[in-house]
Amino acid sequence: MQSAVFLDRDNTIIANDGDLGDPSLVRLMPGAAWGARALREAGYLLIVVTNQGGVARGAYGEAEVDAVHQRTAQLLEEACEWKRGDPLVSDWMSCPFHPQGTVAAYRQEHPWRKPAPGMLLEAAKRHAIDCTRSWMIGDQDRDIEAGRAAQCRTIRLLHASEDATDVRAASSADFVEPDLLHASHRILRADGKDGAPRWESTSHTRLLAKQEMLNAPATRELVTATARAIAEREGVSLLRLEVEVWGVDLEVAGPEVVAIGLATELRRNTNLWAASRGLPSLWAGE
Repeated sequence: MQSAVFLDRDNTIIANDGDLGDPSLVRLMPGAAWGARALREAGYLLIVVTNQGGVARGAYGEAEVDAVHQRTAQLLEEACEWKRGDPLVSDWMSCPFHPQGTVAAYRQEHPWRKPAPGMLLEAAKRHAIDCTRSWMIGDQDRDIEAGRAAQCRTIRLLHASEDATDVRAASSADFVEPDLLHASHRILRADGKDGAPRWESTSHTRLLAKQEMLNAPATRELVTATARAIAEREGVSLLRLEVEVWGVDLEVAGPEVVAIGLATELRRNTNLWAASRGLPSLWAGE
């Protein structure tokens, strides 16, 4: 039996607050691609399970849902440089039904519609998955309910407007994390797979700063301390760290996914620091 990570789609993998049937509008959530790759590298199957009531509402058809999934899969694999022959995401499952739908064929309740666990249980049959050794990640309480009903451990992702303390107090999820990248780190730690699999190689990446944003020595010291704190917290072996006025150059033990993941979290944390002081983002390309 295999272990899997079941993933909600909207605001977990892609940014979407409504009905989305146009593949050209697909945008990945920050950290989604590298979080997905970290989980696959550690041996988990990735299964997307998404409610698509837009089909029942007549906003689009199941063909459009499939097209959005194909585009999402393409963007994920490109973003995390997935080169293996097998797909990054093993299965894309969707529930087109809704009891208040306007399309008669889809106007019904269905055991696949979250918070019911039907999609997870069907995927477990298809792929020989042990749900008790698996996880469900999503941004809504219904995702957590579906995961718990299937006997998975669960991670609730935060919306930008939510306070982590409030969500932790109210949610039945096992953990609360800001995005899929952080969730992947949490899963690897919880399952005793820190750094797994282990690579002998080292990788490096760079963050380019906006002009003059790292000119102040105090700002560069803040960036340095933040990078080291993140590496220590996440169990990343930071081999080299150079913070100059032009940006950051860092090297870690492991594959590129580890270096990119550290850089992504460094970017996020330092931009939050800058925003709290009324400053613009520190990094180029934003």
